[in-house]
Amino acid sequence: MRKTLLFLLFLSVKLAFGQFRDDFSDGNFTANPVWTGQASLFTITANKQLKSSLSAVAQTISLATPSNLALNVVWEFSIQLSFDPSTTNLARVYLMSDQLDLQGSLNGYFIQIGESGGADSYDLYKQTGNSTSKIIDGLPKNRSNFNFLSTKLRVTRDDSGRWEMYSSSDDGVNYVLEGSATDKSFISTAWFGVYCRYTASRSDGFMFDDFSVEELLTDVTPPELLRIEMVDDSNMEVTFSEALIATTAVMADKYLLKELNELPISIKPTALPNVFILTFAQPIKSGRYSLKVSGVEDLKGNRIYHSEASTFYIKPYVALKGDVVINEIFADPSPSVGLPVTEYIELWNTSDHYILLKDWQYKDLTTTCTFSADTLGPNDYVILCAVADVNLFKGYGKAIGLSPWPSLNNDRDRLLLINPEKVIIDQVSYTDNWYKDSVKWGGGYSLELIDPQNKCAGIQNWQASTHQNGGTPGAQNSIYKVQLNVLIPKVTVVSMLNDSTIRIDFNKSIDSLSGALIDNYYLNNGVGKPVIAIPQSPDFSSVLLKLAIPLTKGQEYLLTANHITDCAGNLIDISSNKSTLFIAKDIGPNDIQISEILINPKSDGVDFIEIYNASPHVLDLSTLNLATVDHQGNITSVKKIADGSIHVPSKSFWVLTTDVEIIKQHYWVENKANFIKMTSLPAFNNEGGTVILLGSKGVIDRFDYLEQMHFPLLQLTKGVSLERVSFQYPANDKGNFKSAAQSVGFATPTYKNSQQVLSASTNDVWLTAKVFSPDGDGVADILEVNYQFFDHDYLANVTVYDDKGLPVKKLVSNATIPRKGYLAWDGLKDDATLSKVGIYVIQFDVFALNGKSRHFKKVCVLARKLN
Repeated sequence: MRKTLLFLLFLSVKLAFGQFRDDFSDGNFTANPVWTGQASLFTITANKQLKSSLSAVAQTISLATPSNLALNVVWEFSIQLSFDPSTTNLARVYLMSDQLDLQGSLNGYFIQIGESGGADSYDLYKQTGNSTSKIIDGLPKNRSNFNFLSTKLRVTRDDSGRWEMYSSSDDGVNYVLEGSATDKSFISTAWFGVYCRYTASRSDGFMFDDFSVEELLTDVTPPELLRIEMVDDSNMEVTFSEALIATTAVMADKYLLKELNELPISIKPTALPNVFILTFAQPIKSGRYSLKVSGVEDLKGNRIYHSEASTFYIKPYVALKGDVVINEIFADPSPSVGLPVTEYIELWNTSDHYILLKDWQYKDLTTTCTFSADTLGPNDYVILCAVADVNLFKGYGKAIGLSPWPSLNNDRDRLLLINPEKVIIDQVSYTDNWYKDSVKWGGGYSLELIDPQNKCAGIQNWQASTHQNGGTPGAQNSIYKVQLNVLIPKVTVVSMLNDSTIRIDFNKSIDSLSGALIDNYYLNNGVGKPVIAIPQSPDFSSVLLKLAIPLTKGQEYLLTANHITDCAGNLIDISSNKSTLFIAKDIGPNDIQISEILINPKSDGVDFIEIYNASPHVLDLSTLNLATVDHQGNITSVKKIADGSIHVPSKSFWVLTTDVEIIKQHYWVENKANFIKMTSLPAFNNEGGTVILLGSKGVIDRFDYLEQMHFPLLQLTKGVSLERVSFQYPANDKGNFKSAAQSVGFATPTYKNSQQVLSASTNDVWLTAKVFSPDGDGVADILEVNYQFFDHDYLANVTVYDDKGLPVKKLVSNATIPRKGYLAWDGLKDDATLSKVGIYVIQFDVFALNGKSRHFKKVCVLARKLN
């Protein structure tokens, strides 16, 4: 008994591996069994038959499926030809082949239908390498319709190598012996297959069905699970190779749905004894499933020990708008930078569902094409192209050829994707501006979608591919979610283009829809919201606001931007969504005055003109020009001071120059931001000339300078500025410009002049404190010697003497000084050593040009702290 069981087990394994049946009732030739070869040139008809596809060229095509039965075997199949067979249009069925490629060199046997003459027979051939020889020459067949042939063939071969060939014209009810022969040249095989040679006009005239390869032994073969198919998400149809004993077939523990590790809750027979319906407790989702069967028996008691079949189930789902998106557009493929030089678009299933594309439509403004049966898996991509271009894109991923193909316009087009319910699932109206790149605009690069969930649409959500090949067909886009970041939108600059137009600049691109809503902006002081908001393409990082009424000059406004988002949905930072606005009053005569000029700079220096806002208002220098006059006295060499608005506060000093850093190197600068760098200044003569401030209302201020205005006792005037003494009097009043004091470095750019009118009426020198202690403790470390002289400009000599009358420190030596100021002594001698504790005398002597002199003595004490 044990030997018998082992034998049956061995036999069942052998049969399960070697034999097969395929009547294509599952609608495919890619499973149960798998046929390999030129699959794209075959199809399954509505009647579930294998059929050759229509072709535009003459060629030879083939398909094969694994089979290892070579002796003691019977082959059966049906064949139909819708033409008169010949040597150029013939069919072969390879019963045995040691090679998958049936068109090359192989060892095996085949049935051929197709020969010269009108009475075609069915012949058995042996093939050795590339050579063929006829083994059985079948009987001639005279057909009433030469252009139609239909037969069922049965071929047997026993263990001795004896071949017998039968044909049936009534679908296997009655067979006629065509001939017999003995040949045992080849006793092993790996493949069974079909072979079609045709001209183009006969290409779709081959049809095959009901393939069966089985052993000739008495039936000791257990039944086989042929296929499984989901009826709906709870019921599965199971088909076996033969009728079963119902009592074993309806037992739930004989079945296991492997992926769910679940047994059916019920099994129901059908009208066919080899077909049963299994019902499962929980609904089944889309995906691939395998059913394991064991223990069921055929009518002769042959039991399945283990048999499996699988199916791919797609749960019916109606796609919603946005489930499938047009993800990439390759409208201008030339010149190529890596991709095939042909158009394509890419679809992306953004959902978690399998989506059937059958009867979907893809169209542009002029052409519509309809999908045949196809499936797009969850988060999968598919490339759409013309039918002739499918092979070019197969290496990139799944590709579907469409006919007619809607040709893509390079500059602009409107593309639509519509489901069978006529719902527009996605649409794109693109233009060549979307590339945002002048080089890629010229061709070879695709347009890629940034993010299907992006708040922004159109140009903001598309961009030229950054991939080195120019695009990413069948894969995630190179720019996917490039706008998704944590950078929060902020207002950076708000500027007035005119009194009723405002420009807002943001730190990044914003959602143009939120940027275009006037309700998102508000100005105080009774202005309210704008009448229109216009986001500026292509980057949408700025918005123009048009106001109903002009803003009042000289009044400050507060602009607030609310509810603005970027393309990732980030809301504007409420701490950076406001900005003040101001339109300065018009500059009138003497509102801005010439304060200081340096016309004869140091050898490596540059000229500068210092101006002073003498008005009580904030003024805008963008309306101001710097000029001079020619020999005829005409205003010439007009230079615009600033292209954009520069608001200068009242009573502030600003310097105009071509090199800010050089001025900072040569002089002390108190207000380092109060510079305006100009490309060039008018040409000013060292010996004399004219500086003019020119505004929209004419000359604002004018100064006619001469080098002789400098202090006469200065040995050199190079690098010495002329400073305005009083802003209450015209610039050209005599004596209103004087040399800057030596004590301040001969110039005071950006701060008050060293030469200025004093309100005091007495000349005086005084000490802030008479006792000081230069010990570095931060208290009274410096002696301050203050002075003021209202009546003349003076040269000064200031010397410190000890109590013996000996000079200790020279503070000033024959130097011009401002009319008001102070000198400081830190207690150090001229040799940089610290003076001793004691009494010291400050001798302060000044001399005017008219010979008048004044002399002052002040006594101080240098002290030390006691320990």
